[in-house]
Amino acid sequence: MNKLKIDYEKACNAYLQALIEAWGLDMHYGYWIAEEVGGIYDYDGGFTINMYDIIYCVENNVTEMQYMEWLDYCVEANEFNLPTPNLKSWMHGCPRTSPDTFKHFRDLRDRLNKAVDQERERFAPAGE
Repeated sequence: MNKLKIDYEKACNAYLQALIEAWGLDMHYGYWIAEEVGGIYDYDGGFTINMYDIIYCVENNVTEMQYMEWLDYCVEANEFNLPTPNLKSWMHGCPRTSPDTFKHFRDLRDRLNKAVDQERERFAPAGE
């Protein structure tokens, strides 16, 4: 391994260590996916974080709770094919879909699915 790569991996691991300590986590529960230091870090299957976000969290004192709120928002936004902000935009208060709107979307989806299921039942042969 060349010196540049060794230095890069040391820097990545130092940032990771700083994040793990700041969030009060235990390094033994995580790993670099595919053993690619500086790529994606998986913590106990609970969350993943890329190197860019590790650096951002460390340098901007992003808490674990703030990071998890952002991740949860992104999951909800993806569920409805809405835009997902990057972590930096999130932390700067970018426009967001409200929890009430997400609830409304889920309610609408549930009503639509129920109506579709009822329509399917009309076509099901008797006895099924």
